[in-house]
Amino acid sequence: MDALQNVFNNREIALGCWVIIAIIISLFTKAGRSFFESVLPIVFSRKFVVFYIVFLSFFSLTVLYLNHAGFWDLSLLKNTLFWIILIFIPLFVKTIENAKDGRFFVKLIKDNLAFIVIIEFVLNFWKFNLVVEILIFPIALLLGGVYVVASREEKNVIFKKNLDGLFVIFGIVVIIFTFYNLIQRPEEILNIKTLKVFLLPILLLVMNLPVVYGLALYNTYEQVFVRVKGEPKERQKIKRLLFRFAGINLTKVTSLKNNLVRTTDLSRTAEELKLHLREFEKYLNTRIGDNYMKRPRFYILSFILMIIICLSGIIASNSTVGLKDLVTFNFVLDIEKMKQIVTYVLSTGLAISICFLIYFIGFRKRKYEEISQIKKFALHDLLLFIKYQNRMLRDFPPVEDPQKLFVQYILIIYDINRECDKAIVTYDNLLTNWELETLKRLQTYTALLISTIGIDDIESYSVEEFVIFFNDKKTAAIQNEKINIFTSDIERDIKKYSEQIKLCMEMFKVSI
Repeated sequence: MDALQNVFNNREIALGCWVIIAIIISLFTKAGRSFFESVLPIVFSRKFVVFYIVFLSFFSLTVLYLNHAGFWDLSLLKNTLFWIILIFIPLFVKTIENAKDGRFFVKLIKDNLAFIVIIEFVLNFWKFNLVVEILIFPIALLLGGVYVVASREEKNVIFKKNLDGLFVIFGIVVIIFTFYNLIQRPEEILNIKTLKVFLLPILLLVMNLPVVYGLALYNTYEQVFVRVKGEPKERQKIKRLLFRFAGINLTKVTSLKNNLVRTTDLSRTAEELKLHLREFEKYLNTRIGDNYMKRPRFYILSFILMIIICLSGIIASNSTVGLKDLVTFNFVLDIEKMKQIVTYVLSTGLAISICFLIYFIGFRKRKYEEISQIKKFALHDLLLFIKYQNRMLRDFPPVEDPQKLFVQYILIIYDINRECDKAIVTYDNLLTNWELETLKRLQTYTALLISTIGIDDIESYSVEEFVIFFNDKKTAAIQNEKINIFTSDIERDIKKYSEQIKLCMEMFKVSI
């Protein structure tokens, strides 16, 4: 046990024990065996295995580079393995689902550099003794399960609030315990080894982004290629033509995927596709939402690159490291005059680049405010309904009270659906791809709710008429002792709709 604790801390040992117990139990249950039988063939399918090989090869190169640079050593092996299991595998799934353009990767980096990451790192640094850690996991799992069940029904809201209070008390105890250790033993966290442990996940994430980007690119291209039509030889030509058109630009490939009706669906030959791609290129160039911020972004990235070049040149010109062996990190430059000239030139370039960077950051902000104001006026009615609906959202939709449901949800749903239809058709070129996709999902969820309700023209119904209609459908629906299919479908659709309303509030928060 002492040898094990020298490698793993108490929390990791406790987690490992419970994972092993869970796997053993699942192997002796029919549901567990069925799960493994269905999941393992997918996890170890040919496409995934190829990706694992590519990822592990690239990942090994990044680790070797960090080792060569003196950052990584065997003491970080455990943290590296945990990063693969706990961060990269979930990231793999998230990338397949959500990666559509550069915003996904920017948000990914921001989330991992957020202040909360530092707080979590500090809070997780000190552990309780092994017995306490082993007991914490089943208790936390049980409380988490109970909390999820309690969150589903309004009758359990008081119990849910009590659990919230219990979690707050536990969090306060953990914070007090952590900061007590930080004050008593600051040397345990304020050292180079701890800094490396903290920086390792961030470095691994940033250095392995090319693989994650490649996965997103491959997944999106696969969704495009599956819709290609025509003879086998023509299909190969069409695929090559599509790749030459979009290249490794994920945003452009996503635009292709979202507009297949304009391109591949109409093309049986490569020549037909060429004509449609020319038209599609014109369409992309007219999209104000996607193109409005291109110039500020180009300026900002250009001057960031200039600053990096100037700083690198100044450091190289004023150090004992020379130009000859720059690539091999073993060089000497002793031409003093050349150093002085390069230093003056690059210092001037650095100052100019910093000034222009600050200017163009302000320029980007002004352009962003301009386009936000334009969208605010163009989408005024839709954003107003979304804002109003967000205020009316409830943790538990009143599906058992049709009068409240009508006032708080149903009337607004029809208005939002109508405004979504108008906005998508009229302001397609004003919206960015991700904004357009968000509104299309909102349109889908409102249409699904309207279909479930079964009323085409809600304006012809008063509150009393809707209550009668709702109760009649509820009575006629299939039901058992606990579930009525009609109200269950309404509740399910409203939850999806509510999540999309919150997402729209987040997406258009500047305009609302």
